[in-house]
Amino acid sequence: MYSKTDDNPEIAALIRHWCVLHVKPRTEKKAAEYLKRYKLWYILPLFKKKVCRQRRKVITELPIFPGYVIAKLNAYDRVTMMKTNLIVATIKVNDEKLLIRQLHNVIRVSRTGAAVRKMELLKEGDRIRVKTGPFAGVEGFVVRDEGKTNIVINVEMLGQAISVTLSPNDCEKAS
Repeated sequence: MYSKTDDNPEIAALIRHWCVLHVKPRTEKKAAEYLKRYKLWYILPLFKKKVCRQRRKVITELPIFPGYVIAKLNAYDRVTMMKTNLIVATIKVNDEKLLIRQLHNVIRVSRTGAAVRKMELLKEGDRIRVKTGPFAGVEGFVVRDEGKTNIVINVEMLGQAISVTLSPNDCEKAS
């Protein structure tokens, strides 16, 4: 009997881990449909956007991080998803807890209906925590843009971030 799953490749292949699926352009929702059909866990953060179609204004949901779907897969699930011909590559996640915490913050902000815009990943800046309002508890970085204070929430695994405008009075420096 093995004490570690790493020693037994058959058992290790059954354990599901979070990974980032890099999908073909504009196929994020389709990949999510397959993941749902196969009863696999996935995260696809979306935001609502007004678009004009045939002279009508329609609200549509678009991925916050185009080209990426986060999923919890084992080796067999990965092969199944690769057969859909939607996946370009799978990216291993080294720190699953950090990724899930960052994505939780992104999802909380996107669900409030606040105007969200994608930004470049930030490496420097003060780390802050929102102390009041609908974003209370969300952590990110401060960026000053045209006299406004924005909180930037990074998802380092994807190399992307989102930004939300806040009042400086609602924030405190995080430790």
